[in-house]
Amino acid sequence: MLPAADDLWAPAYSVPSLTDLTRGPNVTDFASTLLKASRGFKVGEPVDFTAWQSWLMDRLFEVNPATGLMRYRRAVIGLPRKNGKSLLGTAIALEHLVYGAPGGQVYSAASDRAQARIVFGEARQQVLDNPALSRIIKVYKDVLELPSKGSIYRALSADAMRAHGLAPSLVVADELHAWPSSMSNQRGDELWEALTQGSGDRPESLVVAITTAGGHTDTLLGRLYEYGRRVSNGDIEDPQFGFWWWEAQDDADPTDPVTWKAANPNLAEGLMDQGDFEAAIAEAGATGFSAFQRYRLNKWVRLAGEDFISPHYWELSQRPEGIAKGAQVTAGFDGSISGDATGIVIQDVATGTLGVHQVWEPDPQDPEWTVDQHEVEASIKKLFEQYDVKMLWCDPSFYEANVLDWSKTYKRRVERIPPTNHRVAPMAQQFLADLVSGEIGHDGDARLSRHVLNAVATEAGSFRKEKKNSPRKIDLLACAVLANGARQAAKERQKSTAQRKAVIL
Repeated sequence: MLPAADDLWAPAYSVPSLTDLTRGPNVTDFASTLLKASRGFKVGEPVDFTAWQSWLMDRLFEVNPATGLMRYRRAVIGLPRKNGKSLLGTAIALEHLVYGAPGGQVYSAASDRAQARIVFGEARQQVLDNPALSRIIKVYKDVLELPSKGSIYRALSADAMRAHGLAPSLVVADELHAWPSSMSNQRGDELWEALTQGSGDRPESLVVAITTAGGHTDTLLGRLYEYGRRVSNGDIEDPQFGFWWWEAQDDADPTDPVTWKAANPNLAEGLMDQGDFEAAIAEAGATGFSAFQRYRLNKWVRLAGEDFISPHYWELSQRPEGIAKGAQVTAGFDGSISGDATGIVIQDVATGTLGVHQVWEPDPQDPEWTVDQHEVEASIKKLFEQYDVKMLWCDPSFYEANVLDWSKTYKRRVERIPPTNHRVAPMAQQFLADLVSGEIGHDGDARLSRHVLNAVATEAGSFRKEKKNSPRKIDLLACAVLANGARQAAKERQKSTAQRKAVIL
């Protein structure tokens, strides 16, 4: 078997090797002899693959001892940004063009023309800069040609797909998370299928995706990710599918440098600046923590314009236990009169579990539907009777007088939280960070799940409807964010009280 990964930079998921036979050194030797680093700490120097990169190449190009051919037909490599994905793709593509079988067809595939040319452009420049390569490879604007073998290398994109009828021997699929893959646009799925099926006639071929994580797993990359995890865990037997994925663990502190190194093998090997991560963390307060988790830790987190919370993380955060009557809870209230939903979400202070206390949603068949405010008042009363409510945070819009009455009835336990962005965005980011880290969860209520997964992220790190007048409601998410903010405040209050008592004693 091939050597195990070093714990310093081991991926979170890796398919096991079956033999110690590999062509990986062909790629690493090719890179060190003919290529130069185009960016990073060693720009301009000959490419010297790190320990983790050499290990990965050995795994990717493992040989089936029974046939002498490459083991894998499809493979997915997941890495955060700035870990040399473009250089890896360039080395793989050029080595195959030069030393692969005659008649080779090598492609860089991506979501659009510009992205497809990134890896191809890197390869093209490497050829132009190297006299040995430029003597044997003809360089055109969009094609590299090796006349002696009748082999070519070109870029493909999903938005101008020409893959049907091709017979690729090697495909480097770049940033698969960006390939169109939805109910309304499946060009990415179609391109992947065309490339993998088109290569089937060759004795050996490889389609390898090198990518960061996406926003949710109901996509081409998401399905490959879930499949790869099951193959690596032994749940599925598929010896021709390779999967190596670096990411931060779900329960890891995303602000801890140890977490950064676990997700970034280049950082673990000293080829990245830790100060860059520290600066990114500092900026996250303004630009949103989601981008840091996705691009720097390779987590499945959605960004502005995408869903606020990935179904993957929301599903992971479901808990079997509910919230017992009499438990210490905080609550969030978001009210409307007619167009939107009105709801109350509670959260167990001890466990962080969220649940729906009550929700009123508009009747789409009744244009005159309004919320019965007597029911709202009764539900608030029931809330305080059934639970030990530490704090109720309320969006006062449309319910200013009601919230004032509640604050008088339940002294020091009701607070107005105006829905301004500078108040809501930090709470939204806290909610997201707590959810991803496992600090909080939910009881699986379908209504809460629907509202949460309807929301899309904003540039400020908050959330909103997908469209201004969308019928897809998100009000229970607003309630949950308020409840979690109240929980944080309640815990701080308890901590301060305990400290004061300790001083007195």
